[in-house]
Amino acid sequence: MSLEQYSKATQETAQNLRIIDDALFRLMAERPGVCQEILRTLLDMPKLVVTRVTAQSVVKSLHREITLDAFCVLENGEYANVEMQKGACNDDIARTRFHAAALTTAYTPKGTDFRDIPQVTILYITEYDALNNNQAVTHVKRCMQTNEGFIPVSDKEDIIFANTAVKDDSDKSKLLQLFLRKDVFEDEKYPELSKAMRYFKQTEGGRSEVCKTVDDYAKSYAKNYAISYGQQCRAEERLDSIRNMIEFGLTKEQILRKYSEEEYEKAEQSMLTNA
Repeated sequence: MSLEQYSKATQETAQNLRIIDDALFRLMAERPGVCQEILRTLLDMPKLVVTRVTAQSVVKSLHREITLDAFCVLENGEYANVEMQKGACNDDIARTRFHAAALTTAYTPKGTDFRDIPQVTILYITEYDALNNNQAVTHVKRCMQTNEGFIPVSDKEDIIFANTAVKDDSDKSKLLQLFLRKDVFEDEKYPELSKAMRYFKQTEGGRSEVCKTVDDYAKSYAKNYAISYGQQCRAEERLDSIRNMIEFGLTKEQILRKYSEEEYEKAEQSMLTNA
């Protein structure tokens, strides 16, 4: 597809996207090598091998559907989900718990013994310090309380919180800071990440893919708005839609095509307040 078919606003939005923005990450996440480099570094598993990735994978659990940013199948049969979050309105701890549970039930065959349920890891990357502990990366693990203190238990579930807000000199923090870059970079430690960034930022084919994703997302929101208009269109639902569009990387100009200036400011303020 040619770039000429996309508006200037769409092209500018696409060019300014960062890896932490949904529109760009969902494309980059389709490359197993990209997810492998991220998981190897942030999980401290240099030999980890990703065999398959499904971006925007939908998992049904009871009465709720969740969309996984990057569902990864590892060479050893374990599962990992890489999630990117920008807005601090997500009840992050409860959200990751639900994701891990949903992933476990969705990919455990009926009749499986409990000892054979799969190992599930959730890597939750945010643009804010979700745990407010001033650490770039934190491993959350279920523990038992004993007279000697808390001791980890092996329940085949691991949650890794990582953020771009806290900077240190570690390789993990340096990788996380790359997620905020809008420009092309060349990092010898992350050749797949660098190659993907170069493709989506510099080649016409890559830039067209990003523009299409941005356009499709904007059209989807417009369509959903039209369908729901006049029905159940409560104020908080509208603000939630605007927050999602901001997180996705759409410009204010694009959002104001369907929402008011007042609504945009309220949504933006709520994100800042909860950051």
